[in-house]
Amino acid sequence: MRSRRNKLNLVAIGASAGGPSALANVFSKLPSGLTAAFVVSQHMPRGFTKQLSARLTTMSNVKVREAQSDDILQAGTALVTPGGHNMEVAEDGRIILEEAKQTPSPSIDIMMKSAASSYGPRCVGVLMTGMLHDGVLGMKAIKEAGGVTIAQDESSSLVFGMNKAAIQAGAVDIVVHVSDVALTIVDSLLGVSRGNKQRSASPAQLG
Repeated sequence: MRSRRNKLNLVAIGASAGGPSALANVFSKLPSGLTAAFVVSQHMPRGFTKQLSARLTTMSNVKVREAQSDDILQAGTALVTPGGHNMEVAEDGRIILEEAKQTPSPSIDIMMKSAASSYGPRCVGVLMTGMLHDGVLGMKAIKEAGGVTIAQDESSSLVFGMNKAAIQAGAVDIVVHVSDVALTIVDSLLGVSRGNKQRSASPAQLG
């Protein structure tokens, strides 16, 4: 049974190639006062995720930092999975980190599937630019748990790989340009807070 200690909404964001710029675009546009926590898995080696977190927090109304084991999710805070690790979100909002045994890492699927299990319809999944198909299973899990799923579109993606695979798999509710991802997250959070999934766009044409 899902813990009822969870009162926050959760936004789980995954990105790979081209992700740092895409994440900067999103976090720079998020408003203050959001009653949601954020978790981020960006494919990146050890050491670089701390630099990414520091850069994002300087441009955002959301406090962004690299996650540590046993961190507790808080509204208005984004925790970035450290390079070389995988992140899971427990039912009580606690962060669990383990050494990654796969490539690429950190795993977007592991993070998103745990978010879906712990937060269910209170979760928003966002899959951005990147190669291959990490995140597809995670987006499916969030969608099947009653959450909202958002993908960055082809025109604004450096590599239209992971997000394309998720769209083709039917795991995406809304497809938007990177410049509209932040607003779409905010609109989706309003929807999940009301218990109403509002789908504002159909999947983009894959050409």
